[in-house]
Amino acid sequence: AFVPLDLPPSDTAAYLEDLTSAPEADGQWTNLVAEIAAIRCGRGVDRIEGDQMSKAVFFFTHPLLEKCDREVAFTCVNGEWRAEG
Repeated sequence: AFVPLDLPPSDTAAYLEDLTSAPEADGQWTNLVAEIAAIRCGRGVDRIEGDQMSKAVFFFTHPLLEKCDREVAFTCVNGEWRAEG
């Protein structure tokens, strides 16, 4: 769900490498899990834009990185929610 459907295969492979075998993989996983948890629980979420039926944009403070405001957009494509671009 955190990989956009329109992401080129080379970018998808690079993202997967960042999460699995790159030197920063542990930190990448930790940050991704923290962001998912923040969105799920609403912790630090300032607001949600979009109709929340076909698009939802979450604005939140990153739970682990100080002074890091995040904006994460999701789009529903054929019943599946995916990250946007």
